[in-house]
Amino acid sequence: MQKRSHYKRLLLQYCAIGLILCVSLSTGLAEGEYAYLTEEELYGDFEEEPTVVRDPLESVNRLTFKFNDFIYMNVVKHIAKGYQQVTPDPVERGAANFFKNLGYPVRLGGNLLQGRMQGAWLETERFAVNTTLGVVGVFPAANRFDRLQPLQSEDMGQAFGSWGIGEGPYLVLPLLGPSNLRDLFGFLGDRAINPLKKPYSVISDSKVQTAFGVTEFVTKSPTLMRAYSQMKDGAIDPYSSMKNGYSQMRRGMIEE
Repeated sequence: MQKRSHYKRLLLQYCAIGLILCVSLSTGLAEGEYAYLTEEELYGDFEEEPTVVRDPLESVNRLTFKFNDFIYMNVVKHIAKGYQQVTPDPVERGAANFFKNLGYPVRLGGNLLQGRMQGAWLETERFAVNTTLGVVGVFPAANRFDRLQPLQSEDMGQAFGSWGIGEGPYLVLPLLGPSNLRDLFGFLGDRAINPLKKPYSVISDSKVQTAFGVTEFVTKSPTLMRAYSQMKDGAIDPYSSMKNGYSQMRRGMIEE
């Protein structure tokens, strides 16, 4: 009898404890105390702020984008493919290095306008080494020296941004692609300080100037198409993807 009474007391105690737990659990669920944590509570708020880009000329920009896309996919793409097929890889790399070396005045100006004297001097050293030891820049000889490793390229658009000049409205330029008002003026400034570009080119012969420009374009066409394809492929709205990608890239380059 004593054992049976003891078991009854234990059973009642367990039932009471179970009843309390059930009531507590149901109350907690009702009040959200025992609900699962949300992703924000569990991982924190990692949502990136959306890229806000002023685009008051969107209708015109979209038309220009369609025109550019037609030219890129039906003309430039085939030029790039043909160039890569007929040009050996070493020659292709050498040509790209040559034209990149010729961009020294723009990189120098971008550094000087931002007060980056160390960067300006490094660009000058790299240009001197690549032009001499690298046979007019065909070989990146400066890369062999630890202290002459390449910097991020600077231009006047980045310099304007470092001065606090806003980017202005987004623009799509015919054939040139994505830009904004600040970068458009920067582009014109880059051409003005480049002795190989119009309007102040040292090349007086128009035929030579045209041949030089066409050769540079063909040489750069594979890189252009790779960058264009990466921004466009898989995008639901290629125009918006290009706009946001370009704006994020330029903002990041200015902040560095």
